[in-house]
Amino acid sequence: MADIIYGTQHQIDVVKRSTTLWTLLRNDPRFSFQGRAVSLADAILGGPDIVIALARLEGYASCHFVPTDKASSYTDVYEAEGLNPVVWNQFWGRETALATSKEFLSDYTHPTGLTLKAVTDNTTDDTIRAICETSVNAGVLPVPGSAMRGKDPKGLMLYIEDQDNRVLAAGGAYMSYHPDSPRFDEAFWGMLATHEAARGQRLACWLGAELIMRMADQYGARGFSSGVKSDNPASQAMCKRLGVNPSNMVYAGATEPLLMGNAPITR
Repeated sequence: MADIIYGTQHQIDVVKRSTTLWTLLRNDPRFSFQGRAVSLADAILGGPDIVIALARLEGYASCHFVPTDKASSYTDVYEAEGLNPVVWNQFWGRETALATSKEFLSDYTHPTGLTLKAVTDNTTDDTIRAICETSVNAGVLPVPGSAMRGKDPKGLMLYIEDQDNRVLAAGGAYMSYHPDSPRFDEAFWGMLATHEAARGQRLACWLGAELIMRMADQYGARGFSSGVKSDNPASQAMCKRLGVNPSNMVYAGATEPLLMGNAPITR
């Protein structure tokens, strides 16, 4: 059965290539996979040459946990090799994220008529497609339907429905690092998207807090990180509201224009 993958054709092709590449690299602790791209898990595990090789295979790749003052040592090399650099500020939280999210959930009362659900093996393809559409319309590249079901990588996709079964918001978190990686207990967290008509109700905070608590309970996650652009103050505020705070690190990414054009991989 064909997987459910949404996005532009460039994005869909990146996801397909990365999923195939992951079958070859999944046992190497240097690499990370959150359902959308294979990347270098940490700057201590390699340099820009590895990211460049991955980007030329997939169309996009990045290095996680790059110290901010070292970011140019990646992006300058990317540019010299003809790739387009893209940098996300890495928001990161550990015990503070767990404590703050727990506090948020204890104080938050969700709007009447809304239900938070988890994607499972029994979730219909129509619901998966609705989650994808909500994500894409908010500028977020969703993971494939197979990843939403939490099989590979292990993780959760949560979504919020109204009384008419319309998906109003969605978000996910995945244990994207190898068990032998120095980041073994970290989750890639976020991909939060809210339907335009449902904004202003803190649905992303509700989803984000639930993801943090459930990932800790179900998978032993103790760290949570997300990439946020400097020009996205709404996402920055949401992260900080849940104890996922600005760090001194970035995701140093690169796109291969021959495979991606000049388009970003996600918002």
